[in-house]
Amino acid sequence: MDLEPKGPLPHQIYWRRRALAIGIGVVVVAIVAAIAILVVSNSTGGDTKTPTSSAAAPTPLPGENPEVKTPVQPPAQQAPPPTPTPSAAVTPPPVLKEGDDCPDSTLAVKGMTNQPDFVVGDQPKFTMVVTNIGLVACKRDVGAAVLAAYVYSLNNDRLWSNLDCAPSNETLVKTFNPGEQVTTEVTWTGMGSAPNCPLPRQPIGPGTYNLVVQLGNLRSAAVPFVLAEPAAPPPGDAPAPPPEGAPPAPGN
Repeated sequence: MDLEPKGPLPHQIYWRRRALAIGIGVVVVAIVAAIAILVVSNSTGGDTKTPTSSAAAPTPLPGENPEVKTPVQPPAQQAPPPTPTPSAAVTPPPVLKEGDDCPDSTLAVKGMTNQPDFVVGDQPKFTMVVTNIGLVACKRDVGAAVLAAYVYSLNNDRLWSNLDCAPSNETLVKTFNPGEQVTTEVTWTGMGSAPNCPLPRQPIGPGTYNLVVQLGNLRSAAVPFVLAEPAAPPPGDAPAPPPEGAPPAPGN
C-alpha cells in the first residue's frame, strides 16, 4: 500500500493534514465515550433508592437523650400476704371488791372557798372535798398528811400550802360508800409560804389567785378567787398601830 501523499503541494502539508484529521477523530471518539459513560452511570444511580424508615422517630422531650435507653425493669414479684401475728391477750383490770383500797380512778377531789372575793387581811376558809365516784365501797387515807390545799398565782407560781408551816403525820383511813364525800376545812392567813416554812413570810398582795386541792396524785380543777385592796378608813378612824415587838398572829 502506498501511503505517500501525492499532489502539487509539499509532502509535509499532507502529513500535517492527516495528523490533524486523526487527532480530531480521537477527540470525537473520546467525547462520545465520555457521554455514554455518564448516561449509563446516571441511569444506574437513578434506579438505586435509599431505604427510608417506615415511621419517623418520635421527637424527644426536653432533657431527654434519645441515645440513652431506659433499662427495662422486670415486673415486681408480688409480696406474700403478711402472716398475722397473734396478739397477746389483754388482761382486764382486777375487779374492785368492797373494802379494797380506792384507786385514783374511783375518786374525785375538788376545792371550795367560803366566798369568791376577799379583802387583803381576811382569812379565807378553804374546803377540800373527796368523793367516791365508783360503784363499790372502798377505803382511802384522807388524813392531813396526804390531803393538801395550795394557792397558785395565775402564772402557776406556788404561793402557799397548808402543809408548809403546819405539817402533819395524821392518817385518816376512810371507807367511802359510792357517792359519799369527806370534807376537810383549812384556814389561810393570807401569808405566803414554801416547803419547810422559811422565814420571814411575806403577805400576799391584791390579785386573782387559784385554789387547788391535791390527794396523792389526784389534783382538783383550779378554783379562782380574788384578794382586793382594803378600802381606806375614813379620817380619824385609823386603827392604832400594834405595839413594837408584838409577835405576829399564829396561823397558816
